[in-house]
Amino acid sequence: MLALKITDIRDFTNKLFIGEVFDKFCLTEASITTFNTFSIDGRLLKDFFDTDSLNKITEHGRTHSLWKDIRPFCWSVIRGKRTPLSFKIVLHLSRSGVEAAVRNTDMGISSEQIDGLFLNLQFKNNSLLCTTGLSLRTFSMDKRPEQLWDDMILHFLDQNQILFEQL
Repeated sequence: MLALKITDIRDFTNKLFIGEVFDKFCLTEASITTFNTFSIDGRLLKDFFDTDSLNKITEHGRTHSLWKDIRPFCWSVIRGKRTPLSFKIVLHLSRSGVEAAVRNTDMGISSEQIDGLFLNLQFKNNSLLCTTGLSLRTFSMDKRPEQLWDDMILHFLDQNQILFEQL
């Protein structure tokens, strides 16, 4: 697990809520506290979709909304003159992203063994923390998958010019 403190919160939140930097991630959950607490469960409800839309979504193995689809709702809650009291956003790599990560690196396990590669974002007390997480479907003593995910996130942050301090 990697723990990072984001040093330029304004730039980061602009990239998160206005820009497209995080759009390919899926949303696990979000909670934003302003004058109320607004909570979003990122799981897609299959009963909502017509057959064609559901087929398009499920053919890619998606079970959660993409951040790009939820981002405008979150931005509408946050925008204004006052900073939110807090927010917690849990993103995860899509199933196709997990498969590509396993295919392009030596994680030492198959993509079927990985339940999720997570990026947790928590803003509270004017501090923004970013932590990584990995969920496996089987027990493993091998730390390579976790280390590779951490390296991928560090590269992603550097590539998108997001400033941070490692904790």
